[in-house]
Amino acid sequence: MWVSRYVCLFFLYSVLGWIYESTFCTVTTKKWENRGFLFGPVCPIYGCGAVSISLIASAIPADAADPVALVVFRIFLIAWLGSMVLEYATSWTLEKLFHAVWWDYSNLPFNLHGRISLFTSLGFGVAGPLVVCFIAPPFEHLADMIPPLLMELLSLFAVALAAADAALTVAALTDFEHRVAQAESSFNDRMDMLVEDVQNSMNRAHQVALRRVKNFRYPKLSGVRLAQIREAIAKHI
Repeated sequence: MWVSRYVCLFFLYSVLGWIYESTFCTVTTKKWENRGFLFGPVCPIYGCGAVSISLIASAIPADAADPVALVVFRIFLIAWLGSMVLEYATSWTLEKLFHAVWWDYSNLPFNLHGRISLFTSLGFGVAGPLVVCFIAPPFEHLADMIPPLLMELLSLFAVALAAADAALTVAALTDFEHRVAQAESSFNDRMDMLVEDVQNSMNRAHQVALRRVKNFRYPKLSGVRLAQIREAIAKHI
C-alpha cells in the first residue's frame, strides 16, 4: 500500500511536471515543445524530485519550537542541492545512453557543462517548499482516500503503461529496428560473399582439373615394353 501510494504520486507529479515544462517552453519559444523524455505526457525527473523532497521532508524530525522560516530554509536547501545532483546525473545518463541532449544551460551564467546552472537550481530550490507545503498535501490527502485495492490496481496500471512507453522510447532513440535490419542485411551480405567465394574456389579448382586432364600426355612405350605387353595379353587369350 505504501509503495503503491508513492508510485501513483510519482506518476501524478510527472504529468504535472510535463504540463509545466511543455507550457513554459511553448510560451517561451512561441511554438509547441514536447518536453517529455518518453512518448507519453510525463517528465519522470519531476516525479522523482517531488516524491523525494516529500519523503525527505517527512523524515526530518520536526521541532515545534523551530520557526517556520527555518523549516522552509531547510527544505529549500535540500531541494536546491538535491536538484543539482538529480539533474546532472539524469542529463549525464541520458547523454551517455542515447547520445542526445534534452536540456542545455550553456547560455546561462554559472552553469556546469550545460547540465545544471545556479539559477535553475535555485528555482528548483524555491519549488521545494511549495511542493511540500502546498502541492503535495492535497494530493496525498486524495491518495489516502483511495481504497487500498484500487490503489494497487492504479499503480500496476501506471507501471505497465510506463514500461510500454519506455520500451517504445528506447527502441526509437536507439533506432533499434534499423539496427536489427542493418545487422540482418550485413549478415546476409557476408553470407552471400562467403557462398560466392566458395563457388569461385570450386570453379577455379574445376578449371585447373580440366586443364590438367587436357594437357595430360601418356608416356611413350618402348618397343621392348610394348612387345612384353602384347606377349602378356596373348598368354591370357
